[in-house]
Amino acid sequence: MSTNLSAVLYGKDDLRMEAVPVKEPKEGEVLVSVRAGGVCHTDVHMLDHGKIGNFDFQAAPTVIGHELSGVVSKVGPGVANVKPGDRIAVDSVLSCGSCSQCKRGRLNTCLNVVYVGISASVNGGLARYTVIPAKAAYVLPDSVDFEEGAFTEPLAVCVNAVNRSNIALGDTVLVLGAGPIGLLTLQVARARGAANVCVADINSDRLQLAKKLGASHTVLFSTDEADARVSAQKILEQVGEADSALECTGAELCIQVAVYAVRAGGCVTVVGIGAEHMNLPITECVLKEVDVRGAAANSFCYPAAIKLMETGQVKVKPIISHRFLLDELPHAIGLVRNRQCNKVMIDCSKSPQK
Repeated sequence: MSTNLSAVLYGKDDLRMEAVPVKEPKEGEVLVSVRAGGVCHTDVHMLDHGKIGNFDFQAAPTVIGHELSGVVSKVGPGVANVKPGDRIAVDSVLSCGSCSQCKRGRLNTCLNVVYVGISASVNGGLARYTVIPAKAAYVLPDSVDFEEGAFTEPLAVCVNAVNRSNIALGDTVLVLGAGPIGLLTLQVARARGAANVCVADINSDRLQLAKKLGASHTVLFSTDEADARVSAQKILEQVGEADSALECTGAELCIQVAVYAVRAGGCVTVVGIGAEHMNLPITECVLKEVDVRGAAANSFCYPAAIKLMETGQVKVKPIISHRFLLDELPHAIGLVRNRQCNKVMIDCSKSPQK
C-alpha cells in the first residue's frame, strides 16, 4: 500500500500535504482507494476561514475533500452493500436516521448531520486512502468513470435544488451563475422537462459553455451591475417571466434579480452560499407571492445523479477545466480561490514522475 498523502486542514490558512496512517475499517466502514476528487469553493472557504458553519478546524484537524470516487480496498465487519473491487462514489451527507428531520425524510437537514471531508470526525477524499461509513458508498455503473463519479456529489446537490424548485414540464427556468453548480443545474432542469432555461453570468466563456450544455438563452451581466431591477429586465426581455429561478452564486444582487425575474407565484431556490445576512425585496415577494427557499446539500439524491450521468442526460466532462495530481492541490486551490477555472479535478492515485 502506497504512502497515504492527504490534504489535512489544521485551521485558517493552514493546509498541509502530509502522510496520514491508513486506518483499518471498523464495523460498518469501508477503506477506499481514492481515484478522483473535485475541488470546490467550500474547500476554499474552509481554508480561508478555518471553519464553515458550526465546523471549526482549529480544534480537530481533518482531511478535506467531499467530492470523491474510488475503489473499495477493504470492508469492515457487517458490510454487505459493497465489496472489495467495487467502484464507488461517496455521499458526503451522513445523517443519523433517527432525529425528527430524518423521520421527515429530510436527511440533509438532520439535527446530527456529519459531512465527509467537512466535519472533523470523518476524513474526506483528497487523499490516497480514506475510511468512510459503508452507507455512504454508491456503486458506479461501468459507463461512469472516476471523474464522473467524483461529480456525483455536486450533481446530487443540483438534483436536490431542482427537486426543491418544483420545476414542471414546459417551464421556463432561470439559472443565475454558470459555474459548475449552475451548469449542472441547467442540465438537471432540462432533464426534468424545462422547455427554456436561461443562464446568466458575468463570464462570456462560461455562457458559451452553457449554450453547448443546453441553455436556450444566456444573459451576460457586467461586473458593475448594481440595480437588480435593471438586471432582471435583461432577462425578461429575452425569455419573459421565469416559473422558477435557481440562484447558484450566493451574490446578494443575483438573489434580488431572481425575485424580480420570476412570475407571480413563482419560486426562487437559493443554492449558492454567500454572506450570512442579505437584503431581499420582501415587498416584491409578498405582492407576487414568490416562494423563496433554500437548497442544502442533498437528501438521497445520489441514485438519481448517477442515473443522469449513466443515461447521458447530464454531461460533466465539459465542465472540467483543469486536472492536477494530489501533490499539486495547493496550486489547484489557488486557481479556485481566484476564480481562474471552472471545475478542478484531482487525480488522487498517481504520484509525480521522477
